[in-house]
Amino acid sequence: MPAKRAFAIWRLLSGSGVWHFALIAAALGLTWAFLIGDLRQQYRDSIAGTQRETTALARGLAETTTSSFDIVDQTLRDMRDAYVRDPDRFVLKAWMDAHSFGTGLIIQATIVGVDGVVLQSSLPLSGRVDLSDREHVRVQKESTTDELFISQPVLGRISNKKSLNITRKIVGPAGDYAGTVVVSAGLDYMTRFLESLTTRGSITLTGAIDGIVRARAPADNDVIGVRDPDAVAWTKPAGVLIGERIVSYQRLAKYPLIVSVSMESAEVLREYHRDRKRNLEAGAEISVMFISIGILMLAQRRRLLRSRAALTATLENISQGILMVDKKGEVPVINRRAVELLGLPGALMDRNPSFREILAYQLATNEFGRTEDANPDFLRFVESGGVGEHYTVYERVRPNGSTLEIRTHELPDGSAVRTYSDTTERRRNETALEAARDAAEAGAKARSEFIAVMSHEIRTPLNGILGVAELLQDMNLGPRAAEYVGVIMASGSHLLHIINDVLDFSALDAARLSLEEGLFDIREVMRQAVAVISHQAAAKGLALTLDVEANVPEQVSGDAQRLRQIVLNLAGNGIKFTEKGSIRIAVARLRDEDGDVRLAFSVADTGIGISAEAQGRLFNEFTQGDSSIRRRFGGSGLGLAISRRLVEMMDGHISVESVPGVGSTFRFDLRLRRAATPEVAPLAEPVLPMGAASADPPAIPPQQPAGPRILLAEDNDTNRFVATRMLERLGYQVFSVTNGAAAVEAVRNDAYDLIVMDMMMPEIDGITATRLIRAMPSSIPIVGLTANVSRSDEEACLAAGMDAFVTKPVKSVNLDAAVRAALAR
Repeated sequence: MPAKRAFAIWRLLSGSGVWHFALIAAALGLTWAFLIGDLRQQYRDSIAGTQRETTALARGLAETTTSSFDIVDQTLRDMRDAYVRDPDRFVLKAWMDAHSFGTGLIIQATIVGVDGVVLQSSLPLSGRVDLSDREHVRVQKESTTDELFISQPVLGRISNKKSLNITRKIVGPAGDYAGTVVVSAGLDYMTRFLESLTTRGSITLTGAIDGIVRARAPADNDVIGVRDPDAVAWTKPAGVLIGERIVSYQRLAKYPLIVSVSMESAEVLREYHRDRKRNLEAGAEISVMFISIGILMLAQRRRLLRSRAALTATLENISQGILMVDKKGEVPVINRRAVELLGLPGALMDRNPSFREILAYQLATNEFGRTEDANPDFLRFVESGGVGEHYTVYERVRPNGSTLEIRTHELPDGSAVRTYSDTTERRRNETALEAARDAAEAGAKARSEFIAVMSHEIRTPLNGILGVAELLQDMNLGPRAAEYVGVIMASGSHLLHIINDVLDFSALDAARLSLEEGLFDIREVMRQAVAVISHQAAAKGLALTLDVEANVPEQVSGDAQRLRQIVLNLAGNGIKFTEKGSIRIAVARLRDEDGDVRLAFSVADTGIGISAEAQGRLFNEFTQGDSSIRRRFGGSGLGLAISRRLVEMMDGHISVESVPGVGSTFRFDLRLRRAATPEVAPLAEPVLPMGAASADPPAIPPQQPAGPRILLAEDNDTNRFVATRMLERLGYQVFSVTNGAAAVEAVRNDAYDLIVMDMMMPEIDGITATRLIRAMPSSIPIVGLTANVSRSDEEACLAAGMDAFVTKPVKSVNLDAAVRAALAR
């Protein structure tokens, strides 16, 4: 029976031809070649991967160990220098505590005298301890140079712990030996550190000269302190040894130590041996499978014929047109949908046309448009055969108005498959979406322009209100009149703050606000912020303090203006919601991050506090603690939302901690670029306490006799009146004009010491007038006046040639400072 079955199989296979046997044999040969080749490659990869792993780990450990010993050596140097400066007053334990040593790697420190007796130790001593017999004392006493010495593992007499004694010599005034400073590096710490770096194999720290093991992971007390037999072969700065173990070693460039990482070869190849067995078993199974597949291939031919019929039916009923062109230009496949989409007549298709015949018909019927109107390159493409790399994907509109997307995919044998998709509806939708997008962009642009115009229009009359109010404050008014003027000033300033918040929020919401990058003094920026709000705090009898820790860098790089804005928002809220007590602003250094520094800021108050429910929505737009807060204290509800967005733009996070009735603390951190400048002493003192004289605004200088001649160009009557009175009270002669053209003409006809130029004026605006004046042979200083506060307006003023500019509403102090600075330049 088995013989008959084998003969039947032979006849079945023979009937399919020689190629069938060849195919099966090739498949079996390729399978076994792949399996054997894969095993060989796995063996090589296992060895090479272990080499790379151990080499990288050894190199990294060498760098880390060098860094650790650098820290220890620097500790020795600093300790020795401190001791030598004042031996009588030096207290080792206090010095160690002050420098945060004594934990982790360094377990103790000792100062040994000339005779080997311990003079001081970080551990408690009981009686006289003589270390003259210790190797590190002898070496340093006999050495003629100041070298770092690392001992073999020793058991400390005092600490009763195994450690490495690391020493440097103390040199006396005459250059003679004056003792030894000793730091003991704990082996337990080093072993735990090494164990944390690997989950397999072993790591050793070995002496480069004596070959004795200083530390090992996993821990093995029988090995530590014993010579490593492999150390004899470690003659190069770095290398790999392969035998029963795979060992990679790396010498430390600065210290007589070698870091080695080793793995057992059997362990490394364990997975290879397991996979080899599996692969051989899999090979046998695959061989049986291929033989079975050969038998099934005959039956598959029948199914293939049935599948081809099904595929033809599918092509004829899909919504996409498909056409295939062979390398001879014939069309073996074209479905019914392609004929419909291309509008090909039945008379043409009944004679099974070539692809060129189809293209010729389309050209004759103006399928691609009139010949004189068509793209010449496209016509040449069509006439050359319609298949090429230049038009693999394109769209065209048919004479009936429908849109077709044509995709061509060339096959390796020179044939090509082309698909036709009706994209008429998609194109119609895309056109509608583009129109909607254009309308949205136009709306956003109109909104931005509206906000800019409204900002200017609101600030212009507000400049007149606050300017006249400031002039009135400097007059001898009665108590009631002074009170009324104070209300005007407070209300106007509050309105200005709301306008600024709305503009900032609009810029943030439209993603148009960008951060400026520049060096600044962090302490000076914080002092400036405190100075701005000190008068508000003093008016309410609140103590205002600033605390900047000593380790905060003096110079950093970032956006100082936005940092000041965040602090002013938080501190201003603290003053607003605090009736008695204090406001404390603090700055601390969190950590260094790849050349940058992360600083932590906090603003704490003793105010009304915030409920836990309200804290969750505190940083949302147009949100305050509850409706009673808005009624009692006012505000737009944008300050904290703007602060949150600015903090996040600076790669930071903001949060709040609060207890109702006790107070609130707002915290945020920022990542800033650190400048290479020395750090300064801490700033921790009350700043502008209640009633301090420095909290008052700078006094306006008394009116002086006719001073420098100033030309004022301002079209608004009220603002021109306010600016004129301010400048006259500051001691300047003022000559005014109402537009830019008059300003240019005035400069041509008369001499002035300075021009104060408004940006927005009829006929010729301030920017254009500045450019015209700068084109003259004149270097007269120009100070701009603008109700706009955007960065682009500032850049436009300076680019036109203005020396400075003052934003509206204008204050006498700011105007005087800008004029004086421009005249000085």
